[in-house]
Amino acid sequence: MNLSDNGLLFDLPELERSLLMKACKPVELKSRQVLGLKDATPMVYFLTGATVALLVKDEHHASLAVGLLGSAHAVGLEQVLGCHNPGLEHRVQTAGAAWCIPAPLLKALALDHTAILNAISRQLWLLLSHVASFAASIQTLNIQARLAAWLVRSAETAHNQHLNLTHEHLAHMLGVRRVSITLAAGQLREQGLLSYTRGQVHLLNLPGLAQAALPS
Repeated sequence: MNLSDNGLLFDLPELERSLLMKACKPVELKSRQVLGLKDATPMVYFLTGATVALLVKDEHHASLAVGLLGSAHAVGLEQVLGCHNPGLEHRVQTAGAAWCIPAPLLKALALDHTAILNAISRQLWLLLSHVASFAASIQTLNIQARLAAWLVRSAETAHNQHLNLTHEHLAHMLGVRRVSITLAAGQLREQGLLSYTRGQVHLLNLPGLAQAALPS
């Protein structure tokens, strides 16, 4: 995939896009990989095929997803600002392609090119809105509706209605027990909205799932 497949950079002027193309390297991200965990140098990942969950973790290592990032996003932009929050984790949900660049190099390019700086600033603002929307849904939706919402978001972000997601993974994302996911998924299956087997979830009725994700 081309770097311009990333929506954040799609509208950049040709010069700035060319500079980033030369500075970035293509990588393949693996499912369940935690980004930034083993980076000797802070890295930024421009997603083009992979999807990445943004997780908040407490002192007991319990996790809760507050965002799902895809080809419209970049992961690690906070590193450009020199910020790091150990309570946040970026975990790959769907394996796929990305482009990576050392955060210090991206910072230098942003300081020299206003268009890149504006793109980063716009992305950080959109990410804030994204997280706020997820946080609101956690407060207002029951587990079945939250599961439906996560599956819809996953399908839209991955551009695929056939998802490699286990009940254990979904429980981590929603911050609930696995049995709660099993019960909620069973109810959605009885409604003819999805099917699943051995970690493979097939969304049969995306509009119906979107309706199930609304507050009751």
